[in-house]
Amino acid sequence: MANVVGLINLHSNVSLKGLTERRPVASVSFLGRYGVIDFVLSNFSNSRIDKVGILVKEKPRSLLKHIGSGNAWNFNSKRGGISLLYDEKYANSNMYNHDINNMLENIAFLEKSTEDYVVISPAHIITTMDFSDVVEAHEKSGCDVTVVYKKIKNANETFIGSDFLKIKDKQVVDFELNKGNRKDRSISLETYVINRKALIKMLYKAQKVSVFYDLRDTLNYLKDEMKINAYEYKGFAKCIDSYAAYFKTSLEFLDIDVSTQAFKSNWPIFTNTNDTPPSKYLKDAEVKSSYIANGVFVDGVVENSILGRNVKIGKGAVVKNSILFSGSSVEAGAHLENVIMDKDAKVKHVKELIGDVSDPLYVKEGDIV
Repeated sequence: MANVVGLINLHSNVSLKGLTERRPVASVSFLGRYGVIDFVLSNFSNSRIDKVGILVKEKPRSLLKHIGSGNAWNFNSKRGGISLLYDEKYANSNMYNHDINNMLENIAFLEKSTEDYVVISPAHIITTMDFSDVVEAHEKSGCDVTVVYKKIKNANETFIGSDFLKIKDKQVVDFELNKGNRKDRSISLETYVINRKALIKMLYKAQKVSVFYDLRDTLNYLKDEMKINAYEYKGFAKCIDSYAAYFKTSLEFLDIDVSTQAFKSNWPIFTNTNDTPPSKYLKDAEVKSSYIANGVFVDGVVENSILGRNVKIGKGAVVKNSILFSGSSVEAGAHLENVIMDKDAKVKHVKELIGDVSDPLYVKEGDIV
C-alpha cells in the first residue's frame, strides 16, 4: 500500500515481571521461535505497507538485534524499510516518555513522509489484521481517525486496563477504561488509522494541552471536535498485558483450534531464521502437546510446554505446562511444572520447581538453581 506509513507503538505500560527487566514486551520470546513483535510486523508486511517506524519506549538493544535489517519481514530499504524511533530526550522520565512525545521528537519521520495515512498499532495485542481493509473503511468514512475495536465476551478477564468504546452511528462518542466489571465490551485494539497531516496537527495540539498526554488521552480529549470512525475487527486477537496473560496466551497456542486461527497459509507470520540443527529425541523421550524449536535435546518427558532453541532436557526429567527460553537446560531427574525459564537458565541442583498456573515460577536469564 503505497499511500500508508506504519507505526508500531511500544509505549504501552505493560510489564511481564522479570521477562521485561532487560527487554521490551515486543522482543520477548513467543512460542519458542518468534518475538511478540513478529505478529504486528507481519501484519504490516502482509498488508503491503513497506515503510514502518517503531516507537521505542525503552531497552532497545534486544529489539535491534531481533529486527536487524528487517529483511525477514520483507521490508526493503529501497521502498521504505524499518526505522527505530527512540525518544532519547525523555528516555529516563516515565511521565514524559510516551508515544506523543516520541512522535514529536521524531516529527521529521512524519513530516518528510508523503503518504496520506498513518496506521498505528501495538505489539502486545496479537492479531492477524489486514490493515488494507481498515484503511479502505477509513477512506470511505470521511473521518479524521479510525479506531479498530473488537467485541469480546470476556472483558472481565482480559484487556483489563484497555479502553472500550461507546459507539453511535459507527462513530466513537467516548472512550472508557475497562475495569473488568462487565463481560461484553467493544474493546479498543489500540490500532488507529489517522490522516497524516491531521496526526501532525494533533501532536502539536496535545503538547499545548498537556505534556503528559499520550495518544489515548489525546483522542479522548479531542473526541468532540474530531470525527472518529469505529471499525469492527472480527478476527483473532489476544492481549499480552501481564505476566499471567503471557503465560496463559502462550499455552493456549498449544490448542490446535487457537493456533490455526493465528497461523494461516495466506497470512504468514515471519521471523528471523537461525542455522540450528534438528531436535534430538532419545529413545526414552516422551513429548506431548508441545512446541519444540530446533536444536533441542530431549531425554525426558515434555508435556504441554514450549521449548526454545537449543534447550536440553536431561534423562528422566519432567517438564509440564512450562516455557523454556533458548539455551536453558534441565538436569536429569528434575521436575518442572508451571515454570518460565529465561535464556540460558539452568536447573542443576534443585529437583523440583512447581509454580501456580495463575502465577508461574520464574527463573531469571542465566541463573543456576
